Amino acid sequence: EWMIVRHNKVALTQKTDTKLCLITPSIDIDEGWLELSFPYMESVKVPLFYQEEEAIISTSVCQSKVCGDRVEGIDCGDKVADWLSDALCTNGLRLIRQSQRDKRKYKNSQSISLSNQDQFLLISTTTVNWLISKVDDWMDRNDRDDRLSDVTDRFRGNLIVDTPEILEELEWKSLSIGGVTLKAGETCTRCQM
Repeated sequence: EWMIVRHNKVALTQKTDTKLCLITPSIDIDEGWLELSFPYMESVKVPLFYQEEEAIISTSVCQSKVCGDRVEGIDCGDKVADWLSDALCTNGLRLIRQSQRDKRKYKNSQSISLSNQDQFLLISTTTVNWLISKVDDWMDRNDRDDRLSDVTDRFRGNLIVDTPEILEELEWKSLSIGGVTLKAGETCTRCQM
C-alpha cells in the first residue's frame, strides 16, 4: 500500500533505481509507525494510522499508475520525502500511501493494493534447483548452497518453500500457513531488473 513516486507522479522501481533495495522498512504496530532505514543515514518514521479525510485536507492527493492502472494515494509529507530524496540522491521523491478509497483489483476480482499482479510471490527451492541445472553459467558456481540462495534471491519471492517435486507449486490452488489460507493466483514473470 506504499510507493515512492518521482516529481512527475511516476512510481519509482528497482528497475530504474537499484538503490531502492537498500531501503529497509520496519512496521511497529504497537507504536503505530512505519520506519524506513538506509545505510549510513538516520531512519525516518511515518505514522501508520490516520483519518483519510483529515489526511486529504492536510496533504496532497497523488494519482499515479501501477501496471497501467490509475491509483490514488495520500502524500506522506515533506519529512519522509526529503529523507527519500537524500537516500536515493534524487530530487522530488514522495512517499505515497494508497488511499482507502482506491480499490484496485486484479482482473476485476481480488483487491491487490499497489502490487503488480498478486500480493505474494511463492518460490520453490526444488524448482529453483532444477532451473539452476538448466543454466550452464549458474552450474559453474562452487558452493551449492550459495548458488541456490543467490538464484532464489533473484526472483524476489515473499514465500520460499521446499516441495517434493519440481514445478509442483504450479498445480496448487491454495496454500495454508498457520491457519491462514492464501489463494493461488496465476504464474508470474517478475519484471526485468
